[in-house]
Amino acid sequence: MMDAMITAGGTLAPDDPLYALTHLQKKALIPLAGQPMICWIIDALRGAGVIDHIVIVGLKPEELPGAHDRLHFTDAVGDIVDNIFAGLARLRQVNPLVKKFLLVSSDIPLITPETVQGFIQECGTQEADIYYAMVEEKTMESAFPNSKRTFIPFKGGRYSGGDIFLLDVNAAKANIALAKAGTGARKNYLRQIQFIGLGFIIRFLLRRMTIHEAAKHVSAKANLNGRVIDTRFAEVGMDLDKVRHYEIIKAHLEKRQAQVV
Repeated sequence: MMDAMITAGGTLAPDDPLYALTHLQKKALIPLAGQPMICWIIDALRGAGVIDHIVIVGLKPEELPGAHDRLHFTDAVGDIVDNIFAGLARLRQVNPLVKKFLLVSSDIPLITPETVQGFIQECGTQEADIYYAMVEEKTMESAFPNSKRTFIPFKGGRYSGGDIFLLDVNAAKANIALAKAGTGARKNYLRQIQFIGLGFIIRFLLRRMTIHEAAKHVSAKANLNGRVIDTRFAEVGMDLDKVRHYEIIKAHLEKRQAQVV
């Protein structure tokens, strides 16, 4: 058994097309097939049979329907990194012995209990500090042919990032400053080069590096033991960030419900 954290602090700006569609500020509460989006994540985690406590960052208990057994809440406190560490502090209150935890975004509602079980199995022995899912283009296009995701070219294939991670608590705590620097540099090309090295950038641009080689390089720079999981579960990369994704996800969930009934 392990614990999990769901980041649900994302908000929709008034000019966001999703806000115009849903009239909701909190993205995690977008209704999908009869319940708020985050509830599909909770159902998947609970149904997997391998998750004990679940910490939700960014919502309050009264904002969610149903029973809150083994759900624990904490407020959003800043950017994504601040929120993760706020969630980690809450998780350590709930379970002082926590060593590994599953980190899941609230906007991948197509995941299922089988997805959760399968990703954890893909992480193998779990000796690494961080496991990060990436979805190969063929895998994504086979499951969601009209999703129009953004894919990054590597040697051996094009990949889109997934929104599920397996993290070591001690490694996460030891790299707070690094995490903040990394997220702060996402749109700063020069800072990215300074961090990961010009040689890496050149190899990447020439598509001479696999995703696993890239993960090894970045992990060494960060003094972390990190692994990329070339996952078979396309749904971990199908996050809801555009209206077309809302329509695709809504249709899939409604179809899933109809099959259950």
